[in-house]
Amino acid sequence: MATKSVSGFRTTSAERTRPLSNAGRICGESGCATRLSIYNDLDFCALHAPMVVPRMRGKVLDD
Repeated sequence: MATKSVSGFRTTSAERTRPLSNAGRICGESGCATRLSIYNDLDFCALHAPMVVPRMRGKVLDD
């Protein structure tokens, strides 16, 4: 009986780089002095980011 095998390539973090934003950015909300992470591509901190409701499977929600 012949054995079957499956092979592939391992993906490492070096191959999957994240896009980075500029360092030293400040939250866009007036009066907020929170420095944003280079990994946060939004213009607001987590406290002031606009709320986004994900689309539920099979349902289209009104905006």
